[in-house]
Amino acid sequence: MGRTLPTFTMNVEQTLSDLSRFRRALRREDQILLDGLFADARLHSQAGSFLSPVDPFPVILLCMLLEERRERLLLERRICEVEDHGADHSS
Repeated sequence: MGRTLPTFTMNVEQTLSDLSRFRRALRREDQILLDGLFADARLHSQAGSFLSPVDPFPVILLCMLLEERRERLLLERRICEVEDHGADHSS
């Protein structure tokens, strides 16, 4: 029988496990942020499963970056809406 490749989710979990000493050294609030980044990466497990890279870490980082970008764009839109709403009332 051939070897089974780990799933993307398994790669994410293994990477987080590999970083456990790093995580423990972080302040509590940074541990929460790191956990959130890995939760973001898990959101893209379906897309990540299409790759079977030797080193899954760059794909995990890309998934995290996608979620960070999504959040930034959402916040930028909300700021523009607030500014537009304020401009309407100041005239």
